[in-house]
Amino acid sequence: MGDPARRSRVVVVDSGSTDATADLAAEAGAEVIRGPLGKGAAMRLAASFVDTPWVCFLDADLVETSHNIAAVLRERALGAGDEVAMIVGEFTDPPPEPVLGNTIALYPTLVRALFPEADGRFGRRPLSGFRVVRPELVADVPDDFGVEAHLNLTVAVSGRPFIVTPIGMYRQRFRYKPDMGREIGKAILDVAIAHGRLAPPARPAWDHWVAWLAETMGSYRGDLEDRDAYLAHLMAAAAAPLPPTGVK
Repeated sequence: MGDPARRSRVVVVDSGSTDATADLAAEAGAEVIRGPLGKGAAMRLAASFVDTPWVCFLDADLVETSHNIAAVLRERALGAGDEVAMIVGEFTDPPPEPVLGNTIALYPTLVRALFPEADGRFGRRPLSGFRVVRPELVADVPDDFGVEAHLNLTVAVSGRPFIVTPIGMYRQRFRYKPDMGREIGKAILDVAIAHGRLAPPARPAWDHWVAWLAETMGSYRGDLEDRDAYLAHLMAAAAAPLPPTGVK
């Protein structure tokens, strides 16, 4: 069983799965909680059950990894100071590298315009779902796939230190999520409004830009033969002028 002081508590929030996730997790010894729909909503619920200094979140759509990602993040957290707010796991992809439209187009474009202090600071995979977070940071995350963007920008604006650490290779499944870009964009714009980076009257024009780019991203279904043409089209779309922020 190992050193009791180093054991991890594993909590699985089953938010409407249809693939026996809850049963398999329970059989493996995890605590299973029936939770609400939405990634962020499930993470909030999980964090509310935690009484430790850190909570580690792991994406589940993995096919293969080169390292034990949970163990790598655990060791990094154990060596981090009390002032560190978050540790983001930066993974690499096996070839051919997937086209992560939200990571290379939507997120950096909005962050560069609205949160320049966060631009490029969260590594090559800023929307990585592999991360260790102080539980209190999860209390206000959005219900959906905007959770990682919210965490990044909230920590960056606060000025609290964070760490980006390599976690090795991660092979993932391509899953078509047409609403993910809109949810990430909404999270960024919500934080921008809250921190005076975007004037409320200007918000509709930014929502329209996000919806337009999300529609462009939604045209790709992961086919390798379409990859290069789609990537060129996506980057051209992301380079289109942004609306004014309305902030003087």
